[in-house]
Amino acid sequence: MTKSNNDYLTMLDLPDEILFFIFKKLSMVDVFHSLVDVNQRFDRLVLDPIYIRDLDMTIRTTDSACDQTFSIDTHILSKICEKILPRIHHQIHKLTVEQYSMKDILVAANYNQLYSLSLVDFQEEILYQYLTGILFSFTHLNQQNY
Repeated sequence: MTKSNNDYLTMLDLPDEILFFIFKKLSMVDVFHSLVDVNQRFDRLVLDPIYIRDLDMTIRTTDSACDQTFSIDTHILSKICEKILPRIHHQIHKLTVEQYSMKDILVAANYNQLYSLSLVDFQEEILYQYLTGILFSFTHLNQQNY
């Protein structure tokens, strides 16, 4: 490791393996929002195909009392959907979303390698609306093709 001014080590002095380990301990939403486009090295690590293959776009707490999932801030969600998902969409195989960000995330790109979609903390009524909307759109498109 190299030392920066005043003999202090910075995060940039850590080896890639340690940085990658730290990134894996954080939520992907936080990593995307905070570290993408900071520098080429962080982009290479954060957007690594192995790291983003199983993309969890939820923010969860794991308190001993109860687990909770929170919605992504709209500003952060917008940045991720506009600038990051279009760059990595073809590398995502598994995607986990919560009810309030699902629409924006799914519309952001064509996930042609996606084989698993996990839905977290959906209210029954909202899930029903999504499913009937998807089914209606799918049957409507199929009828137009005939």
